[in-house]
Amino acid sequence: MATARETRRIAWAIFWRAGLTGIVLGFVSGFIFGFVINFVGTIAGVDRQLLYQISAWGGGILGLVASFLAFNYFLAWSIGGKTLSLSV
Repeated sequence: MATARETRRIAWAIFWRAGLTGIVLGFVSGFIFGFVINFVGTIAGVDRQLLYQISAWGGGILGLVASFLAFNYFLAWSIGGKTLSLSV
């Protein structure tokens, strides 16, 4: 059975990699989404307040999805072909 120290080491390795990558991917994807929406919306003459709301919500949602995908990637990468079992 795994000890708390071994489990903590694995959890920390997954957490900081997925967390850092999620922050970077969230920022980049939100920036790109906001830039594209504001660029296209400005050319189309859409109200600026509406563009700010769309880019904020859309960028936030896209950033959340990107960070979730990063977490899934690192979880699958770190576990690989191993199996996890909870022993009580």
